[in-house]
Amino acid sequence: MAKLALLIGVSEYESNVLPPLPGVVKDIEAMQRVLEHPEIGKFDQVTQLINKDASTIHYEIERLFTENRYKDDLVLLYLSGHGFRDENGYLHYVSCNTKINEHKHVFTGTAVAARFIQEQCMNRSQSQRQVVILDCCFSGAFAEGMSAKNVVRIINIDIAAQLGGEGRAVLTSSTATQVSFEDQGGGVYTQYLIEGMEKGAADTDNDGVITVAELHEYAKRKVQEAKPAMKPEIYAVREGYTIRLANAPVGDPRLEYRKEVEKCVRKDGSFSAVGRRILDRR
Repeated sequence: MAKLALLIGVSEYESNVLPPLPGVVKDIEAMQRVLEHPEIGKFDQVTQLINKDASTIHYEIERLFTENRYKDDLVLLYLSGHGFRDENGYLHYVSCNTKINEHKHVFTGTAVAARFIQEQCMNRSQSQRQVVILDCCFSGAFAEGMSAKNVVRIINIDIAAQLGGEGRAVLTSSTATQVSFEDQGGGVYTQYLIEGMEKGAADTDNDGVITVAELHEYAKRKVQEAKPAMKPEIYAVREGYTIRLANAPVGDPRLEYRKEVEKCVRKDGSFSAVGRRILDRR
């Protein structure tokens, strides 16, 4: 059984329609650190792809899912950056060289379609443990002549239909556009996914294992405390919820203390900024 991850992020774009997202690189580096950690993620291979063209991204995603994979392999794909929905409702991830003309028309052949990921990669994979994490802002804004930076309307994207399936889990940062990112461009959702694994805080049943469902629920709760407009979602079928992503320390008194404090705070409903900073260091 192997654990493999591909972390893809685009922070700079050839098109001036899209604002840069400098925090993407930081997020990918942090995600790699926790996944490769010998006592936490224990991933055998974690590959970074930063600011690559669509052709390279297509190739590496297909390779991740289909090259010498076995039934028990855990395959994780993480995407951070901009995305969009085309006129037919299909979801696409924007590469560094995605072409957008003066009329805000996006040439989908220069982007990465969710249908490609599902049909050509995930469906063809022998792995029955597949996880996709999307910390992206998805928008139909380009066709409306608007900058994605300023769009905050909620859009409905059938992510479950476009990426879902048995033995899979798809985690998304938000159903809103651009609010997935901090002012400096870092992903709020990613921040709490990393925190949940790195500090062991997502291990809600204290069994020493962090499942996909536990990690998402932890990150979702933290995100909505910090950014109520964001609504992280998880799409999974049966075993998809119970895929084991990381290990957490068992019996660590600092972790137990942290969990008890946060439990009390949730009941009381108040927490000072100073208190949060102190707890974050524990």
